[in-house]
Amino acid sequence: MISQGCTQGVEDIPKPKYRIVIDPDRCRGCGLCELVCSMLHEGEARPSASRIKVRKDRENYRFEPLVCLHCTTPKCMLVCPAGAIVVEGRIGARIIIEELCTGCGLCVKACPLASHNAVIFQHPSKRTYVKCDLCYWREEGPACVEVCPTQAITLSKVGTCR
Repeated sequence: MISQGCTQGVEDIPKPKYRIVIDPDRCRGCGLCELVCSMLHEGEARPSASRIKVRKDRENYRFEPLVCLHCTTPKCMLVCPAGAIVVEGRIGARIIIEELCTGCGLCVKACPLASHNAVIFQHPSKRTYVKCDLCYWREEGPACVEVCPTQAITLSKVGTCR
């Protein structure tokens, strides 16, 4: 079951059940998360279309995966005039239905984490916006979590510590 955002009040939005947790101190910048994400979503190794981005500061050997946190009160969902951002019922992921997205970009402007155009971004070859969907259709969970060799990316139940 998928809940529409545009027609609901804040109090009616189902809470997320899971959230990706990032430990930047563990990230080594290998890019496996970006590759597996683009392979699953695009069918090709295309990090520019990956729903997770790794911010790289090579001089200081600092890497930080950036990904949607599936906010409890998703501002992106509340401002979407097309109702393209919805809640997936099984795990509570906030997802963008690309067929409904008009490409207006209001979601990016509303996102408190939208720095560097990494959390929600315009697809490099489409007019639509995309973001992490927690691989909601996979029983195994997010593929980035599964392939991270240093466990810099983990999945946590909302309301619990890692």
